[in-house]
Parts: sequence; C-alpha cells; structure tokens
Amino acid sequence: MKITLNTVDPEQLSATLQEIPNLSQYLLGQLREQLLYFFARLTAITFLCSAFLLLLSEARSKKPWRRQLLQALSGGLVAAVLLAVLLGATICHPYQPGAFAAPRLEGALAEAPWLMELSGQLLDTIKRLSEQFGLIAVNLEELSGRMERFQPPPESAEIRVLHISDLHNNPAALELIEKVAAAFQVNMIIDTGDLTDYGSTLEAEFAARLTALPYPYLFLPGNHDTPQSVALLRREGAIIIGPETLELEGLRIAGLPDPGSLDNSAAVGEEKLLLEEARRTAGALPAVEERPDIFALHNPLTAAPFLGELPLLLAGHTHRASLEFAEESGTIIINAGTTGAAGVRGLLAPRENPYSMVVLHFGTAAGPPRLSCADLITIDHFPESFSLQRYYNHLPEKLSGETFSLKEDPTD
Repeated sequence: MKITLNTVDPEQLSATLQEIPNLSQYLLGQLREQLLYFFARLTAITFLCSAFLLLLSEARSKKPWRRQLLQALSGGLVAAVLLAVLLGATICHPYQPGAFAAPRLEGALAEAPWLMELSGQLLDTIKRLSEQFGLIAVNLEELSGRMERFQPPPESAEIRVLHISDLHNNPAALELIEKVAAAFQVNMIIDTGDLTDYGSTLEAEFAARLTALPYPYLFLPGNHDTPQSVALLRREGAIIIGPETLELEGLRIAGLPDPGSLDNSAAVGEEKLLLEEARRTAGALPAVEERPDIFALHNPLTAAPFLGELPLLLAGHTHRASLEFAEESGTIIINAGTTGAAGVRGLLAPRENPYSMVVLHFGTAAGPPRLSCADLITIDHFPESFSLQRYYNHLPEKLSGETFSLKEDPTD
C-alpha cells in the first residue's frame, strides 16, 4: 500500500484537526471504509467481467439463452469467491499488518519521525544555544570595536550589512542572526538562499521570523526554496532579490535567483545551464556607473561571468565560508557558508559545518558606497569556540586597468 502526500494546506489541516475529537480512531475508520470500498468494487468488477466473458464465449453455442445466462452468473460468482479466497490468503500470508507501525517514508516525510523523536532534545539544545549565542554576539561586537581602534579601516564604515546563507530550517540560527544583527547594529540583512529544506510554506512560515526583525530583510532564492515559500516571504515583508537593481540605504543591490527555486524539485542545475543563465544576466547588466554595488548569487559556480564586471559578489550553497578576490578582475567574492550549520541536523550532527556569517562594512564618506572591511564570523557547534576574521580593503578604488584586492589583517 502506497500513500502519497502531494501538499499540505495548513489552514484546512488545522480546521480539520480541531473538528476531529479522536484522530487515531478517525484515521482507522477512514482506512476500513476505503478498504471495504476497494474490496466491494474489485469483487463487483470481477463478477461482471467473468460473467461477460462467459456469455461472450458461449454466444455461438446452441444452448438456450437462459442456460447461458445462468452459467455466466455462476461463473462470475465462482470468480468472485476465488478473488475473496486470494485476498484472504494474502492478508493471512505474507501480508503484515504490523508494517504500518514502521512505514517506509520518502522525501520530506522521511524527516518527520526523526524530528518528532528529537523534539525534546532539540528544544533543550536551542535554549542552551540561544543563551550562549547572546554572550558570543556581545563578545564579537566588543572584539570588532577593538579591531577598529587597533587598525581603523581605510575609510569610515557607515553602512553595515549582515550576509547570511543556507539556514536550512535551523531554529537556533534565527536566535544567532537576531543577536549578531543587534550587536553590530546592521542596516540590513542579505540572505543568499536555502532558507528551507523542502520549500514548503510551513517551513517558510517558521523562517519568516526574520522579516519581523527591525532591519530590511533581502532574500535571494536558492535551489531548496520554492515559488510557494518565496511568495509567503514576500507577503511577510521580505524583499526578494532579482536581476532588477534596487536601492536601499544608498546601496544598489541585485542578484540572480537559483533556477532550482522555480519549481519544487530542490535540484542543483547542470553546470552548463547555470553558466548560460549567468552569462545572459551578465550581458544584460546596466551601464558601469549604474551597476549594482552588491550582486547576490546562490551558487558560486555562477560567479565567473561577473568577474571584472561587478565589485562585490555574495554567495552561499557550498556550506563553506570564504572571502576571495580575483586580482586581475578586482571582483570580491564572499561566501557566507551556512548560517544554519547545514540545517536542523547540524544541531546534532558531526561538527563539519560551523555557524558562519559575514558582516560587511561600507564607507560612504569618499563618495559612492565601497566595501571598507568584512568580518567573517564562525561559531563551532554547541558552541565550543568562535572566531572573527577581519579583512581590510587597503587599496584605492579600482580604476580601469588596475587590480584590486583585500588583505587579511594579521590580528584575528
């Protein structure tokens, strides 16, 4: 027996559950009713088809039609009885009713028993992490201030952007983002995708807590996000990033949503197709003086066509935080890694993916916004240690034909 769940309507589900006093008895009753209907329908079809075939086979015989009809009805009855015997034998052996106690689940449903089993442990873990994240955020902000006193950035930082990515439903990440954003007094949050695992509206409703923070929340869909989850985030107040440039706090921002976010597959596109889409978008960029100060991507694989065309690219997807620069082109590529430590499983998984995010500092005193420095924040699981690496931009603004790079400050 295979049961497929195509979609969930939260409002209808909630209303239905409230109307049903005893859910288990209701489901058992529904199952018995459907099985009875199935048996009755199959028996009727067997009887009618057998009787019809017998009538058809005896159509040319010289037997009286009454006798033919009686034989057909008798044959149909025998077939129906045989069917009942076969079904009964199947139920007795090898059919195992006990298998319903341990069904084999696929897709999003495969996570349900695991989450239910660990729900209590997860809640305790999230509570403990929340307390520790609060203390870490304060220490990070204090460390950032000391760095500025020790070695001030080349120009004053007036705009702060918190770059996050790949939360994958980790509720602890929401606590961390809220505390870091408050500690660093950011002006906005940019998320480069994979906020959910399966892109359901239930997941998006949970993660929509980010839109309630007192900062603009800009979201670029990743391959794990879906049209439904993106639509819900937009309704909740998120600013969805696309190829069209938008201006916020003096920063021009645009991006290329992952093609996987256009459906519910969560599939990673082929490299050739991803690069073709990136080249088309790069070819449609506006004039140099109107190009984005920040361009968001989900998969850093699509960065190549934008090198030398844009000053700053933000990405995620790989779950590996990094800050890179192309000396020849002058384009900075920052990957926030996974702010959700690879998702809910990151709460209990091996410590391969730390919580990570980047605080971008932009200076505006000398003209258009320009990256002054970037703080790469990583926090180990449960958390045993954390680090803040500051990268300063020591070079003058890139001119045509010049190179551009970032240098990491030796004091982390």
